[in-house]
Amino acid sequence: MSAEYVSTDAWSLVGSVLQDAPKKTAYQIMDVLGYGTYGSIYLAKTVSSSSPSEYKTIKSLSKQGLSPSQLLIQRQEIDIHLSLSSANNGQHPNIVDMSSVIETKDSLYLVMEYCSGGDLYDAITSQHAAASDSGLGFAAAPNTTGGRHLNVHSDKSVLDAMHQIISALAHSHRHQVFHRDLKPENVLVAGDGSLKLADFGLATKDRISTDYGCGSSFYMAPEQQSAHHPRRPYLPAKSDVWSLGIIFLNLRFGRNPWKLSHPEADATFAAYAQDATVLDGMFPELSTSALHFLHRVLCVDPDHRADVFEALELLHRIDTIVPQEVGMEDCGEDRSSTDLSASASTSTSQSSLAESSSMSLDGSYPRHNGSESDSIFHMEGDFGSKQMQHNWSLTSSGRSWSDMADEEEMDFSRPIGFDESASAPSSTDSFSMAGFTKLSDLLMVR
Repeated sequence: MSAEYVSTDAWSLVGSVLQDAPKKTAYQIMDVLGYGTYGSIYLAKTVSSSSPSEYKTIKSLSKQGLSPSQLLIQRQEIDIHLSLSSANNGQHPNIVDMSSVIETKDSLYLVMEYCSGGDLYDAITSQHAAASDSGLGFAAAPNTTGGRHLNVHSDKSVLDAMHQIISALAHSHRHQVFHRDLKPENVLVAGDGSLKLADFGLATKDRISTDYGCGSSFYMAPEQQSAHHPRRPYLPAKSDVWSLGIIFLNLRFGRNPWKLSHPEADATFAAYAQDATVLDGMFPELSTSALHFLHRVLCVDPDHRADVFEALELLHRIDTIVPQEVGMEDCGEDRSSTDLSASASTSTSQSSLAESSSMSLDGSYPRHNGSESDSIFHMEGDFGSKQMQHNWSLTSSGRSWSDMADEEEMDFSRPIGFDESASAPSSTDSFSMAGFTKLSDLLMVR
């Protein structure tokens, strides 16, 4: 496919028209939605005399300066996304549809459906921040608006959101597409309120992978971390499932359980790797069925972790996430009263682990100095101006573009507040708990 227009300046393209000659369709560029080193994302609308105009998102990928291997990765992203958009594969309603690819000498333009509701990260952070400011905290708020409207304080709404995400992932896995960068920033909100899985820049069709550190650190499975030694192949299908558990906690509570799923880099995760019931103490308000779901998808050993189809079945068994009788007194400042040290079989202080478990989505921690700024969500690290919020992947590296942008503004220097000398397992013990793929499993995979 070809087009007449190309520019290295994102804003200079606004107002121009891209021609898709084979489909006899033209797209007028209306605005820049996001931009980065390797390209831009635009809002466009179709220009046609025979049919009504509709809005589209056009993702540009620059080919300039890329090596042959990088160009191949770029093509793979397109092929994978197009395969999931094909009518022959039963195009899924919760996966962003890619309808066309327009190529110029220097760029590729990916034409996709426009999701006017932004991304799931924005929805989560804004609603949890508003709840904190209003004093709602963790109390569930009923959805009275009708229709499919995300309400992170409603169990029904959160379960519906997770159903959409897991259904989309299950569809991908059925067609041997493994995402490897699942996170709220890569789930878009359509105009009708439905969720759409997006950004297949790091996806693979390989059932066994040695691409370590591929994805976004907060959501990455233990066996996927680049810091593991010795490195062994991992199963991308199982690493995708791990990310579902972190997203589930993001949605309902607006925070992550740990920064990094590596026992030597994160003391909270080290305690969890020793004893999974630590999670029960970190989130004591969770129902039994919700905890069972989390223990299956966040199983440190990928050999025993649920696959996406079991995850979907377990999700459907969750009757409620936070029982109605659980009030603020059970899930607020008294969280440190939970006997986490006993459940983890360590001598760690209960309050330090509780504080560690309250990390917000941006990697920051609430300040406990009694000031008015105390909250369950710390807004100072909210990724700055969000001008680079439309998260598509850098195909020339193993990390997504949004993850690299986020790390520049996140403060990873703050202490976790966990007594590692008293409780962290040794290096040998840590990696024995980290969960690598068994050789027997690899031999069975074809």
